Amino acid sequence: MALEEVDHIHECARQATSVGADFLNSFKDLQALEFFLVAARCSCFMQAARSLNVKASLLRKKLSRLSSHYGRPLFEHRGNALVLSQDGRHLRSQLLAHRALLALPGTSDEAPALVRVAVAEPLLHDILNRDLLGFLRQHANVRLNLLRLDSEPVEADVIVWLADSQVVVPRLSFPVAELSCLAELEYIPHIAKRYSREASRPRSLVELQDYMLVSLHSYADIASLQPWNRAVEARRSGVTQVNSYELMRQMIQWSACVGLLPHYVGALEKNLQPLPELFGRDMTMQVWMAVHGDEAHREEVARLAALVRAAFEEHREWF
Repeated sequence: MALEEVDHIHECARQATSVGADFLNSFKDLQALEFFLVAARCSCFMQAARSLNVKASLLRKKLSRLSSHYGRPLFEHRGNALVLSQDGRHLRSQLLAHRALLALPGTSDEAPALVRVAVAEPLLHDILNRDLLGFLRQHANVRLNLLRLDSEPVEADVIVWLADSQVVVPRLSFPVAELSCLAELEYIPHIAKRYSREASRPRSLVELQDYMLVSLHSYADIASLQPWNRAVEARRSGVTQVNSYELMRQMIQWSACVGLLPHYVGALEKNLQPLPELFGRDMTMQVWMAVHGDEAHREEVARLAALVRAAFEEHREWF
């Protein structure tokens, strides 16, 4: 390599170092610098915004001002990929080298917010899954511990569970800031329409003997579901008991089984046919929500509780 080329490379490096040092001394928006580092790590503005829990428009605005102040483009697109430009790579190196001195946001060792949510599987699957996914997209910095409830409620920040309608008010073993009944569900045997023509559908317990049954283990201890439980217990064969609500739904849809489901499932799956004539009395359960008394003041907990209330209000016509 010619001596002139070596000198040119050294001069460019010296100028870049000088520009970087001058920039760090003059640019005071530490949040924009943190946004830049996260965007560089994610290689995606949208993902960076989610990670920072800010709007993408704010992140882009901050990065545009940063690039203008720096005097050179910091990112460039290569096909569908977002990558750092040469100047962007240099700025990132300088920021990482001086991060502790700059005291950039996000350098704290403080643990991310942890929210514990316990939800009964049918409610999680049928009603709350879409809203919880939306919450995660909007609050990517929250650490969510999602517990599936099979029967009794457990201690968590927000608990949504199904309770026997014969119990007036559930009693919990931990302090509660909010305890509310969100809905009452009627439980009806269902069968897939593809496996049962209208003329041959079972309309009595005697006719039900010709069909396989599938039931949740958790149903067994619920007093309001005893008509169904007695029919299951009376079977010597042709019955399957499972621990998964989703598995039970699939067996009803694809295995010619009759199973007990909330009355609203017809709004979710048009192929399912209710059989309300089979039992002479209503079988109901209630949906309850509790917010832990020690955690109700936290913003993330309040938002999740509001999300649950809004989801049930949105589907009010189901109940």
